[in-house]
Formats: sequence, structure tokens, C-alpha cells
Amino acid sequence: MEIHQSIRQDQRLIMNVAMERAFHVLMMPTLELNDWLEREIEKNPLLKLIKNSSEPFDQSLIRSEMTLYDYLMHEIELHFQTQQEKEIAREIAGSLDEKGFLTLTSEELKGKEAVLKKFHQIEPLGLGARNVREALLIQLKDKMEQPIYRMVSLHYDDLLYNRLGKISKSLKISLSALKEMIQKDLRPLNPFPGRHFERDINPHLSADVSIIKEGDLWSVEVNDSDLPTFEIHETYLDTLENPSSKRDEVDFIRRHLAAGNWLLRIIQRRQKTLHEIATYLLKRQRDYLEGIRANPCPMTMKEVAEALTLSESTITRAIAHKAIATPRGLIKFRNFFTHAIQSQRGEISNQEAKDLLLKLIHHEKEPLSDEALSQKLKSQGIQCARRTVAKYRKELMIGSASQRKMWKL
Repeated sequence: MEIHQSIRQDQRLIMNVAMERAFHVLMMPTLELNDWLEREIEKNPLLKLIKNSSEPFDQSLIRSEMTLYDYLMHEIELHFQTQQEKEIAREIAGSLDEKGFLTLTSEELKGKEAVLKKFHQIEPLGLGARNVREALLIQLKDKMEQPIYRMVSLHYDDLLYNRLGKISKSLKISLSALKEMIQKDLRPLNPFPGRHFERDINPHLSADVSIIKEGDLWSVEVNDSDLPTFEIHETYLDTLENPSSKRDEVDFIRRHLAAGNWLLRIIQRRQKTLHEIATYLLKRQRDYLEGIRANPCPMTMKEVAEALTLSESTITRAIAHKAIATPRGLIKFRNFFTHAIQSQRGEISNQEAKDLLLKLIHHEKEPLSDEALSQKLKSQGIQCARRTVAKYRKELMIGSASQRKMWKL
């Protein structure tokens, strides 16, 4: 019984690692996948890399700036020892948004907390945090016994709304000492650690999928022209079919042949998933792609997942760090996913509401409260509650009225 239980545990571990690697492949944009796939092919002695002679130049030459993902792939090799830890860390890295924040759900993080804790040690500190507060606390870890840590930990909302008197009383320090602490210890911290890798110029984007219109016909193409192709060395297959071959040679060949077939399957599955998502996107967003609508119509991860009989986490991973070439230009996949809100002209996407909110704040003479902004949106036919305004404002990384007044953001 113990032997059978051990075998089942080993099989589950192998399956979990295989699933993590498959998710990792799904998350990688095409240029990253190209590099990873070449390394995997080179590691397998049965596989022979076929160079793409049609490619006129090495695409890596135009990527002059290191991306956050590139940087983390290097750091993971230095910070983690086991292959399983590295795979989990790569999944975490692939889930980070442009601010460096984690997008994995609590369910998806189960059993991976120890790796995430270790991931938080990677510089710049704060990468892998769930929000600004956690990013700041990670950076203040060495000051856990000091008032600055307690302030961020216990009084973050008070800090956001400039309730310094309340904080001063709770921490039992003078208001002047509190302001000095904020200036000295808090302001130098980085609330968005991933922003270190953003540049003033537009980052290089490569289309992972193309939506093409020729006349009245539309088509979807997944970019695989940049991916290396491979074949199996015939010599090994001959050895496998030879009845006089040694047992250890046959086992070696079968093991690496299975790895090669697995590699092919997960690449095909990735391409199929991207094609299905892009095809559904074309169906739902054709008016936007044709220029009839100014913004994409409301479309959620849940909607797409249900339509394609996939999980929401699969959709999230599939569109991560990827762009799609359309008649309206190169667009990030995530830009097509928005929620619906009510307006006088019917349902509109929350992106339209955010755009209008941004304009209202940009043209305000004095900082307006969230309630005042809500009323202004309603006057223009968009039903947007105060709490929703606050949510959109935070997503746009705009401070509250008191913050905008204090920091002139």
C-alpha cells in the first residue's frame, strides 16, 4: 500500500509540474517563447533545431531595453534552487502587471506561498505584492518594529486620506515628527516597483496574434513564424526500433521522445487557445475593429471563459503580456476586456467611463471629491456611483481629492 501511495504521489507531483510548465508556456509572449523553446530543444538530444531561414535578422537585436519579465527570468535562476521552485517563480513572474503587482488569485496561489515569500526578496523590493500597501510593507520589512511600518500596516487608509492627526495620536508621536517620518522614510519608497522597467519611449511589442481584414473577409492568424521548429534525429528512432538495442538506451530514447512530444503538444495547445480567444474577440468587437465604435464593447474574462469552455485563469494567462495586430493597430489583449456600465445611450464599457473621468480630473480647477465626480458623470448620462469612481480613480493611479490638493497630482 505504501509503495502504491508513493507512486500516486509521485505521479501527482509530475502532473502538477507539467501543468505549471504548460501554464508558463501559455503566459509567454511569442518573443519570450522563442528563446525558451530554443533552449528546450537544445536540452533534448533527440531533437534537432531547424533554423528559420526566412527570418532576415535576429529579433532580439531590436530589444534594446530589458523588460521586467527578462530581468526576472535571470533573477529567478539566482534566487531559487529546485526546478519546481523555479517553475512556480516563473508563473508568478508571468502574472505580474506593468506595475509589478501580482494578478494570481488566492486559489491559484495555494501551496505556493513559500515561493512567493522568497520572490519578494528580489530587487527592486515590492515585486509580487498584491497592491501598493503590500509593496511598501515589503520594502519596510527591516523596520517592522518602527512607527513607519505600523503606520503603513495599520493606518494606510488614514494616510491616503491625509488623516495625519489620527495617525499621530495612534502612534503617539507629534504631528511634526510624523510629517518628518513620511518625508524621510516613506516618500523614497517605490509604490509601483515594476515601473522601474518602463521607458518614456513605447516598449517594443510584437504581435502574438493578427486579426486581418481583406475586402469583406476577416481572418485570425496566430504568429508562429518566429518560433523555431524541430525534428527528431532518425538515428535515435532506428535505435528504438532495433531489437538488439540495450535496455538503458531504449529507456533514454523513450524518455526524451516523450519530452519532445510533450513540448509539441503544449505549443499546439497554446496556439489553439490564442486562436479561439482571438476568434471570439473578433466576433464581439467587430464594430470597434471596423472603427464604428470608439472603444471596445464590454467583454469580461468570465464571458470569454464560459463561451470557450475554459477557466478564467486560463484566459488570464493566455492574454498576459501579449498584443494583437488589428486594422486599428497593435493593441494589448487586456485592452479588450472591460466591464459594462449603464449610460443614456445604453451599455458602455468601463474604459469609456475611465476616459471621461480622466478628462474631468485633468480639467478640474480645484480637486473634486469622488461624489462630485460621480455627479458630473451622471450629468453626462453615465451612471457611476461614488465607490465606482474611487475604484476607477485608483486603477488610473490618480490620488484622492485631498492627495491631489496636497501633492498636486
